[in-house]
Amino acid sequence: MCRALPFLAAVGLTACAGTDARSLTGPTPATSAPAPAAPAATAIIIATTSLTPSTFQLSATARLSDASTRDVTMSAQWESADTAIAIVTPGGLVSSVAGGDVEIRATYQGVVGSVRLAVVRPPGASTFALAGIAREVAPNSHSLAGVRIQVTAGADFGLTTTTASDGSFGFPSLKRGLTAIEAFKDGYLLWRIGNWMVDENKQLIVSLFPIPPKDESGVTASARCSDSTWSWAKLQMLACADSGIAYVVCPGPLCTMPSGQ
Repeated sequence: MCRALPFLAAVGLTACAGTDARSLTGPTPATSAPAPAAPAATAIIIATTSLTPSTFQLSATARLSDASTRDVTMSAQWESADTAIAIVTPGGLVSSVAGGDVEIRATYQGVVGSVRLAVVRPPGASTFALAGIAREVAPNSHSLAGVRIQVTAGADFGLTTTTASDGSFGFPSLKRGLTAIEAFKDGYLLWRIGNWMVDENKQLIVSLFPIPPKDESGVTASARCSDSTWSWAKLQMLACADSGIAYVVCPGPLCTMPSGQ
C-alpha cells in the first residue's frame, strides 16, 4: 500500500510500504588525479672550459629523478670556497685572485656539485690603493673625523684605519679580491659595503646617518627634515611640513622598504 508524503506532495513523490530505500542524492562527482610531481635534482655535474690560465667558464647540469638532465648554469647558486684565490660570478665565470687550488661549488634544489681548479695569479698588479672620505649625509652634510674604517672580509681582514680631521682615510695596499668594509662612529648607524671587488686603485665615499632620536615616550623619529630637525609623523603628508623631508627612517611608519631589509 502506498501513501502520499505530505511534505513531498508538491514534487509528486510517494513512499510505499515494503519498498527498498533509495538515495535521493545526485551522483558523486569524479575527483581529478593529482598532478605528477616535477622531477627533482639528484646530482649536479660541473664542466670546465679554460678561457685563460686565470679565468674559467663553468657550466652546471642537473641530473633529475626521471633520468633526464637540465642545464642549470644560470639558475644554480655558485660559490668559491676561498675568495682569496678565486671568485665566481652568478653565471659560473671564475676569475683568479691569486695562484693556487680552489674548490668551486654549484647548488641547485639543495643538491651540491663541486669542482677543484688550479689557477694562476692574474697578470698585472696584485695590490691596489684605496682612498676615501667619510661624511654625514644631507641635510647636515660635513666631513667626519675619527671614523673607524675596518676591512671585515677578504685577504686584508682586520686591517683598520681612522679618518683624519678632514674625513679622509686610505689603505695604500689592499690585496686583489673580494672584500667588505665597515665604518663605525659613536652617534651614527653602522655603514657597510660587502662583496666589493678590489682589482684597481679605487675611491670610496662613506656616508653615515645619525642615529635617529627618540621622544619622551621612547618612539623613534620617522623622518629627518631638510632644516635638520626630526619628525615623528606617521603619515608622509604630515612630516616636515615646513621644510620637506630629507630622508625617512627605516624601519619606520614612513619607510616603504620591504620587511626584513
